Amino acid sequence: MRYDKRVIERALKWKKGVYKTAKRLNISVEEYKDHLKRYKSELIENSINKVDYQIDYEKNKAVYSSYSSVEPKTPEEIIELLKIDTSIWQISQIWNKEIENGWRISASVVPVKNKADELFKTLLEKWKPEKNVIISNYKPTNLPKVGAVLSIQDIHFGKEGNYTIDLDFENSVINLVTNASTVYNIENLYFVVGGDLINMDTFSGTTTSGTPVNNSMSAQEAYIQAFNAMHWAIKYMVNFCERLTVVYMPGNHDRLSSFHLAHALSKSIDCPSIDWDVEYLERKVHVYGKNFNGFEHGDVNSKKTPLVYAMEYPKIWGETKHRTLFTGHYHQNRKVEHITQSEDVGFIQRTLPSLCRTDYYHYHNKYVGNKRSAIIEIQCPNKGKIAEFTYTAD
Repeated sequence: MRYDKRVIERALKWKKGVYKTAKRLNISVEEYKDHLKRYKSELIENSINKVDYQIDYEKNKAVYSSYSSVEPKTPEEIIELLKIDTSIWQISQIWNKEIENGWRISASVVPVKNKADELFKTLLEKWKPEKNVIISNYKPTNLPKVGAVLSIQDIHFGKEGNYTIDLDFENSVINLVTNASTVYNIENLYFVVGGDLINMDTFSGTTTSGTPVNNSMSAQEAYIQAFNAMHWAIKYMVNFCERLTVVYMPGNHDRLSSFHLAHALSKSIDCPSIDWDVEYLERKVHVYGKNFNGFEHGDVNSKKTPLVYAMEYPKIWGETKHRTLFTGHYHQNRKVEHITQSEDVGFIQRTLPSLCRTDYYHYHNKYVGNKRSAIIEIQCPNKGKIAEFTYTAD
């Protein structure tokens, strides 16, 4: 039988052994082996320096491969041979295999870890706000000076059944901030971003730990919706206070994506009246006068919580009198008071309510009946909490 490339390609699809394939072609085993050797040699020769690559978007990596007539000796030679764009990819693993007439070169690559300033650069260059809010210079009033804490966690953008959450969030911010500012001169407003702001943290629609959740949109769409809402809220609130402190807090649903969002917000809004606390920490403290304001998501509970804060922030703990920890996670309004013989040295752990609606998981497990609401707490510099305003969604 005369060598025919098409015949060999067809024979390989049979996925039979050498002896059975040769018998089916009605040729000797030696003759079939010669044809197969010639076919592989031609295949390698035609593939020399031609790069093949496959990108795995789920695992966020790619594999490049090619054939070479000589063995590359250095990573630089492999990068050049495989035509890897080092501004996008960095090599994580390399393996070479010697074959007839050359070498098969392969490299596994992962995305380059961008500097923080370059995260979501493309998004910020192309993104336009849905609602443009003009930042004006805040003019202090003669009303009593106070601090305010607005921690609206557990919004869950992208969650199944949560279709009006952007409107509910906007209405709550307008209602709470405007009502508080008509009664008080807000010196510093602490606004929490994160804490399950987005329902999922992966392209496959799971939480950070991989737990499947019920979603109504893709991760990208949920991120954009959340970014639009937070961008608007920050530019709106800064008009009602002397200083606005944006506090990023990771949640168990969105540890990575909410960090990216908070960091991108800090780079997209340039205002001297805003302080950005967007460092990734799961526990944070900000002081207003004699008020110790702690922030965390609340998914990790412990009887030692007051002791943990006293140990991690001993100086601040000793200099303050009114200590409150603001948390979320449970989608309900409740508080636990840790009081010693003198209530001035106590510690209050507040679990704040949520605006998000019930999905099938919460309905099935009977986690229903919580009032959808948001709260802003008003604090006197020396006397602690003096008031709060509540917004209840329809």
